[in-house]
Amino acid sequence: MGRLSDIIKQGKVPEKNDKSIQDERDKIRIRELAELKTKKETVVEEKKEPAKVEEEGFPSEAGTKKEEKKTAVGLEDLEFPSESKAKVLEKVSQKVSEKPSFPGEVESLPTEAGMIIREEERKEKAFVDIYDEFYEFLAEVLDAAKTDQKFSIDRGVELVAKVIDTPSAIESLYRKAIYRKEFKYDSRVHGINVAIFAIKIGEGLGYKRDQLVELGIAALIHDIGMCKIPDEVVNKEGILTNEEYALIKKHPQFGYEIVLNSLGEKYKWLAEVVSQEQEREGGQGYPRGLQGNEIHEYAKVIGIVDVYEALSHPRPQRKRFLPYEATKVIVNSSKNIFPQKLIRALLTKLSCFPISSYVVLNSKAIGRVMETNEASPLRPVIEMLYDSTGKKLTEKKVVKLQDTPLLYITDSMFEEDLPK
Repeated sequence: MGRLSDIIKQGKVPEKNDKSIQDERDKIRIRELAELKTKKETVVEEKKEPAKVEEEGFPSEAGTKKEEKKTAVGLEDLEFPSESKAKVLEKVSQKVSEKPSFPGEVESLPTEAGMIIREEERKEKAFVDIYDEFYEFLAEVLDAAKTDQKFSIDRGVELVAKVIDTPSAIESLYRKAIYRKEFKYDSRVHGINVAIFAIKIGEGLGYKRDQLVELGIAALIHDIGMCKIPDEVVNKEGILTNEEYALIKKHPQFGYEIVLNSLGEKYKWLAEVVSQEQEREGGQGYPRGLQGNEIHEYAKVIGIVDVYEALSHPRPQRKRFLPYEATKVIVNSSKNIFPQKLIRALLTKLSCFPISSYVVLNSKAIGRVMETNEASPLRPVIEMLYDSTGKKLTEKKVVKLQDTPLLYITDSMFEEDLPK
């Protein structure tokens, strides 16, 4: 099987119902993952301290408690039910349709969850505009690079720092990034989304603030070299020819030259990261075939979220993948391509459903995510909004999916698509 990033760029990523993806439903297992140390965090905190992972090569965090509760991300969190189990779930769905009640429900909204939601809703509008500011900044940078004019990244650094210093902002931006409806590929939107995802991965790796700022700005402009590729190749809806793909593979080197010429030696590290974002752990990448420690860790983070972003958004030849489906594709195709610690960070930071997102259960009922758990990213706490017939519930019902093994999330949806 070819490299995943190659397959994506050539327009060959399988549909959701592709047999190769379906066959993996009973096979996917993520084994031999080291235990992760995590801290319980809330979105309403003024400062957010990332969890520290005990593995060589992770940035250390001063003042971190020596004893933390250990959790492990296991296979059960990405496992789809077998055909026989699906029949059982079908019966559960039928019962739910007869009576709009849910196993494991609690009668009232947990105080902590309610507090999180109120705080999120209060700040949602204030920080979602940052996305548009990122777009304007990146548009200016790409326009300048395309015409060989020098540019500054000061505004971008300021925006990245603002997001990092406001924990609720990154969550708001993450929801906007993962659930956007745009269909046509836009390099600016792609760059913003990759930056948002990269920052979340960096948090999972225990990066300090300065490291997160560096990672964020590098992710934001990682594809700057694409401005030197003809628009007809970049925006082509069909499969790329060998010649077109060979041209696409030159964009990391173009990016290196653009950054160095415009920003100078002070930002040589940034030029290096941009030039390495397509390199892969086992030497399968381009343009230099670097491997292992030869690749800057920022470039590795950007590389994995670059693939994740491409999968989690629609393209002309396919529909988008849900977050956990995108993760499955990466895990199944990433042997010796991405480091295991990045796979673990991807699972804990990006594969869960964001707070306030709308989800559909296998019972056809619809709810909104109230609480998430990094140790079990596919089994959040759900406030049920509609029963299996699409009827809006009049009483508040909250279901803890961790306590209801026969219920699971099958899809997510936009607020405007909720039943009328």
